[in-house]
Amino acid sequence: MEASGVGAEAVLADQGATTAFVVAHPGHELRLATWIARTRPLVFILAKGARAGRSETRIQASRLLVEALGATPSDLFGVAFDSEIYGWIMNRDVKVFSALADDLREAFVARRVEFVVTDAWQNYNPVHDLTHALARVAAAEASALTGRPVEVMDYPVVMGRLAHAPLGSEHSHIEQSSQDLAAKARLIDDYPDVADDVRALDDAVGREAVSRETLHRPLNLETLRGPLDEAPWYERHGEERVRAGVYSDVLRWSHMAPIVAMLADRLSAAESRSGSAVLPALSPIAPL
Repeated sequence: MEASGVGAEAVLADQGATTAFVVAHPGHELRLATWIARTRPLVFILAKGARAGRSETRIQASRLLVEALGATPSDLFGVAFDSEIYGWIMNRDVKVFSALADDLREAFVARRVEFVVTDAWQNYNPVHDLTHALARVAAAEASALTGRPVEVMDYPVVMGRLAHAPLGSEHSHIEQSSQDLAAKARLIDDYPDVADDVRALDDAVGREAVSRETLHRPLNLETLRGPLDEAPWYERHGEERVRAGVYSDVLRWSHMAPIVAMLADRLSAAESRSGSAVLPALSPIAPL
């Protein structure tokens, strides 16, 4: 499906496709607020977004924001606290992420999802990257089960110097009027509990963080295998936090590797069953 500008939403409407927005954290919807308001997808959020402890303030704010945009929160909306997800990764808990892929696939099948937008893999945040992989696996398996193509696009959660992996080719650019940008600014003001990441991105890369919305064709993750010049950002950030006494351990690629390998195997198997390459193949990134 080729689309650009405002036509991207029209293409989906003409096809009658159910669209899903699958993201790691509350607040990611502000990055694509104009697209969401036009497309009104079914929204899936993995983490509750608690900075510390077990607060549900951010996921509750995100639910209100999603509904204000005219979209629909799914049943998988704030599946676990961030500390739990990081614990699963640190423990290399392949089974729990396999179960998450199952749940997401079943939701796609039940809701007849045919178009998915998810967080890009950017070597910035491990939960963003795993959400990307989970969405692609669920889409491929749903397609294999139903015989219906399920197309996946991603979008840059972070930009500029914060992004540590390339994006695929641009699928669509969402044109935004001055009214759209004003509406987004009001949302950022009205939902401060989930707007901090967007404000931080704005500080880091400028107004493009708010003014630019694009969807991209996911790269084959084989392209990202490396060799990488440096460790993922989350490793370096973790090392800094350990030195500061905030974290006790560093989450590294070695913790991610077995989970990604499992998801890669599942994606390859799903594409073999469907007999087509609806989605780019997912391959594990080589250890650093």
